[in-house]
Amino acid sequence: MLKFKNKKKSFFPKFSILIWLFTLLALLISIFYKDNFDINHLFAIVPSDIPRQIATSQWQVLRLIAALFLHGSWQHWAGNMILFLIIALPLEKKVGGFWFVLIYFISGFAANVSSIYQLSDSSHYLLGASAAVSGLLGAWLLLFPKQKISVIIPIGLYFQKAKLPVLLLALIWLSIQLILQITSQDGFPIVWGAHIVGFIIGFLVALLYRVTA
Repeated sequence: MLKFKNKKKSFFPKFSILIWLFTLLALLISIFYKDNFDINHLFAIVPSDIPRQIATSQWQVLRLIAALFLHGSWQHWAGNMILFLIIALPLEKKVGGFWFVLIYFISGFAANVSSIYQLSDSSHYLLGASAAVSGLLGAWLLLFPKQKISVIIPIGLYFQKAKLPVLLLALIWLSIQLILQITSQDGFPIVWGAHIVGFIIGFLVALLYRVTA
């Protein structure tokens, strides 16, 4: 009798890749087609406009999700997507596509709601994946607190692979956000409270995953 060795099913992080691609596409549209199709105006959140939009039935709840795909600049996008890929790829593999999507979008949705209350008088666009990425980080800290994550660190002209504790990665993430806030000249406010909300919600959804999975 012939015996065939079972091959392990290969994993492809399709949801992580799709989110990354959609954010990149949205950024390219916002840069190169702004005059013809202002995607930020169409889908970002402007807190001060919400009361008028609700009164005229123009408010779209979809914006609370759509805004997660938008970014104000290349720097804004890169700062979010570097950590996104570091965390998202292994997290999706560990919890599965359903829970990964749940953690990401619930964290971002809740954070955007909190941003509206924090900046109710603001006429600036609220956009970006920062809070949703914070949710992924919160989920990772709960599910795998002792595990280290492999990252590529640029050292001069060379790249060095290293494994960093999640807590250290979280501190690096906060440092990147601080630098972006100090150097940004695009008029897109960084809502620190929303990042905290995203982190907590991601932590709680991951707790639900642990209880039910």
